[in-house]
Amino acid sequence: MYGFPRVHFSDKAHAAAAEKGIATDGMYCLDMCNETGILTVPGSGFGQAEGSHHFRMTNLVAPTSAMIDTLDLLKKFNTEFHDKYS
Repeated sequence: MYGFPRVHFSDKAHAAAAEKGIATDGMYCLDMCNETGILTVPGSGFGQAEGSHHFRMTNLVAPTSAMIDTLDLLKKFNTEFHDKYS
């Protein structure tokens, strides 16, 4: 099963990604993987609509407790990412 959460990025996040020469959603996904071990795919690889950003998550039947732990990590990462670039 796939999920495609939408993400809204600040101008500061866009500038940081541009400085690195990558798409903002790509930077988000790389940072998420490096900081949490959660592997996602940036929406820019799927031809997302201009001006929108998302990433793809895949759920491969995991115990509910493992999924809850993963979503808690994702929530923590997301909050810290947006705090960093606010």
